[in-house]
Amino acid sequence: MRVSPKLDKRVSQITPLPVTMGLYIEPHLRNYVQEASLKQYEAGTPTYVFPNFVFPIGKPLSSKIEEMAKMVFKQVIVIDNVQSKEALDGILSVNLKNSEIELYIEPSVWRAIGRHNLSVTASFLDPKLNKIWESVVAVEGKSLDVVTSQVEQEWWITSGPKFGPAVDDAIQNLTYELAQKITTSKEISDYIYKEKQ
Repeated sequence: MRVSPKLDKRVSQITPLPVTMGLYIEPHLRNYVQEASLKQYEAGTPTYVFPNFVFPIGKPLSSKIEEMAKMVFKQVIVIDNVQSKEALDGILSVNLKNSEIELYIEPSVWRAIGRHNLSVTASFLDPKLNKIWESVVAVEGKSLDVVTSQVEQEWWITSGPKFGPAVDDAIQNLTYELAQKITTSKEISDYIYKEKQ
């Protein structure tokens, strides 16, 4: 299933925090791929059999977290280890907490609904790896795919509904919420103010 999220435009309006940050995205999140099966609840309607839908979530989610971080902090260095020797003011560490995808089909009205509940744990560490701030960011992404023509119906039957936008929506919501939490955190702003004295 194609996943191609965009970054929420509001992220670009955030004033960057004046720090050089290391960004550590855990390998499990970076490489995360999820399978989800289709659920059909309508009695008396034809059952459509599709193989499980596969969503490559990790790479686009990591890419959007990196893009968001580069807007939220003055400078960002992507690191593959929290023990990095780079000259950093701090480290933002992001771990996958949970990912649940639900896919429903209503054949009588040619409608498909996708839901993606996605959450990460984000931590802001000082260079000595003391935890300054930690938060869980949890969001829901939704999509609706409706058939409006015979051609779309034939495509739907052979390839399956478009469920990717539910994951796109979740990633867009998550990166915005994470940016908001970072930039409004009293612990982070107090730490930066003290460091820049």
